[in-house]
Amino acid sequence: MCECSNRVNHSLLKNLKTMTVAAIIPAFNEADRVGRVLETVLATSVVNSVILVDDGSSDGTADVGRRYEGVRVERLEHNRGKGGAMLHGATLASDADVLLFLDADLIGLKPAHVYALLEPVLAADADMALGKFTGGRGATDLAQFVAPFITGQRAIRRALFLTIPDLDQVGFGIEMAITLHVKAARRPVKTVLLQGVTHPMKEEKLGLIRGGAARVKMYWEIIRFFCAYVVSGRARKANKIAGDLDFTPTLPSDTDLQTELASDSSAMSRGPLT
Repeated sequence: MCECSNRVNHSLLKNLKTMTVAAIIPAFNEADRVGRVLETVLATSVVNSVILVDDGSSDGTADVGRRYEGVRVERLEHNRGKGGAMLHGATLASDADVLLFLDADLIGLKPAHVYALLEPVLAADADMALGKFTGGRGATDLAQFVAPFITGQRAIRRALFLTIPDLDQVGFGIEMAITLHVKAARRPVKTVLLQGVTHPMKEEKLGLIRGGAARVKMYWEIIRFFCAYVVSGRARKANKIAGDLDFTPTLPSDTDLQTELASDSSAMSRGPLT
């Protein structure tokens, strides 16, 4: 398990010269919270494009995104669910090698967390990295300790993500769908600890009754997806579809990169966690 730090990985810096990263932020009624996430992602030098997918919000989420130069805002007229919003963003990011997915309501996210989450994939140590909350709040830390595979914070190779079937039909099972597919395909996965990061609970955003109902719906859809996944034999299909993908990067020479590495070493140290 990796921890977020300010150290510089030269393999990652070399791959930055050949690999592009698109940050995709699916959002539904997050006008009060999405701005701080956008600001953090824009403060990094490692992300090449930022796409905010407003999934049919009614609170001006898209308007908040349009205030930020460098953010592409895509507003869906009708709510497609998180999976549909993520797939829409991934389809738009046609030039990206790596996709960075972040929830729109994160609290405590810093540039160093973004670097840490991307590092295993860009350094060719993993095809997907999962971000796990720690040291934020007890409730969210516990939730991610119990079920780290349903985290909304992850970096994944775009080609691998696009092999996952029916992403727009799995509801709240989207995170499990991604994790199970990648592991069934036997692609390397790493977990990154996101120190001090958390997010509001559903009950805090929607109230006790509506939030509780939303939580029950979320867990029901996750369980329903898992049962359908096991019965349908999708693990075998995932292995066949994604198992032969070749992600070996073609890197420039060390000589060509000496000056750029020195410059990027400074950029990578931004966003201290203290």
